[in-house]
Amino acid sequence: SMMAKKEFPEFKSYISMALTPMVLTARLIKEKHPNSRVVFIGPCAAKKLEASRKSVRSEVDFVLTFEEIGAMFEAKEIDFSKLQPNDADTFTQASSDGRGFAVSGGVAKAVVNCIKAKEPNREVLVESAEGLENCKKMLNAAKKGKYNGYLLEGMACPGGCVAGAGTLLPINRAAMAVKKYTNSSDKLNANDSKYKEYLDLLIEKYK
Repeated sequence: SMMAKKEFPEFKSYISMALTPMVLTARLIKEKHPNSRVVFIGPCAAKKLEASRKSVRSEVDFVLTFEEIGAMFEAKEIDFSKLQPNDADTFTQASSDGRGFAVSGGVAKAVVNCIKAKEPNREVLVESAEGLENCKKMLNAAKKGKYNGYLLEGMACPGGCVAGAGTLLPINRAAMAVKKYTNSSDKLNANDSKYKEYLDLLIEKYK
């Protein structure tokens, strides 16, 4: 969004102001457990910058990349592959669309599915780009009127967030792992989440 604001200022009013999953989840946790410490772990180094913003830093206490937490596991001699998952853990409750956010096209797909769930006959036009160069090309095309009425999704990293600076896997392996994880959820999208009502209230509160 920073590139779009700087290089395509005419689009500034059209850029989504929706809070990121990191911020919304952190706020939900802090609302329920005010004294908790929230740590975001992912492949994205830019999340460190996001968490340091004045409007966010009171909710997200630490941001670690997969590379950083991998080094911690190494130092403590923890073999992550041997840890047994707990089916009752809330980590297993994310929707399919929520899990697919990390791959290019995933955010737009989630938006389309949520709209289609409520209005099946509505046509939703989308275009996705990955890598800053391709994002710039997409916005230049939009400037010329090619994507009027479209939802445009741009991800800075090639392949999406799975290719972030803090990842430990090649892009194709990471994308395949996300796809497997996405397909294993029994909930399609946010409409099916048991947290939906609470999230709606949270979104309303921070408008």
